[in-house]
Amino acid sequence: IEEIQNVYKSQGVDISDKHIEIIVRQMTTKVRIEESGKTTLVPGELVDLEKIRRINAIANHHSFESASYIPVLLGITKASLSTDSFIS
Repeated sequence: IEEIQNVYKSQGVDISDKHIEIIVRQMTTKVRIEESGKTTLVPGELVDLEKIRRINAIANHHSFESASYIPVLLGITKASLSTDSFIS
């Protein structure tokens, strides 16, 4: 957060830490499916981290193989376009 603030401050822009935290959270909410296990997900698909956690919890509850995934860091533009918020 501090490094990001330094970049903006060098340009004469003051941004609250809260706003930067929200942007970073949006950039880190997606994961890429590696192995789908016994779920309806497709390898290579981008999904929300919370969604994959819910799907894997259901799969584990029914003794199915859960999906494996890796975190993805989205660019700021792609992160804003992939959110459900009407403000983005």
